[in-house]
Amino acid sequence: MSESENIEKVVRALEKVPAKELLIIDLANRFMKDGQLDYDALAEVQPDVNTAVAEAKMYGTHTIRAVSALDQLEAIPADDES
Repeated sequence: MSESENIEKVVRALEKVPAKELLIIDLANRFMKDGQLDYDALAEVQPDVNTAVAEAKMYGTHTIRAVSALDQLEAIPADDES
């Protein structure tokens, strides 16, 4: 695989990783009470929790694919200026 093909592969993989804060982090921050998660309050917004979990799983999957694409690249010697 050529260097340009490698770069395109990495770019395609990274484009699938959303560049944003995850809803699960926002929920965790919003529903803290005395340094602990407020499970009763979270239960009241269960649809949002479900969405946040699905979003986090998707983000993780796309991130793993991007990392895998990088891992599969052939190492290019540092003195190779091409």
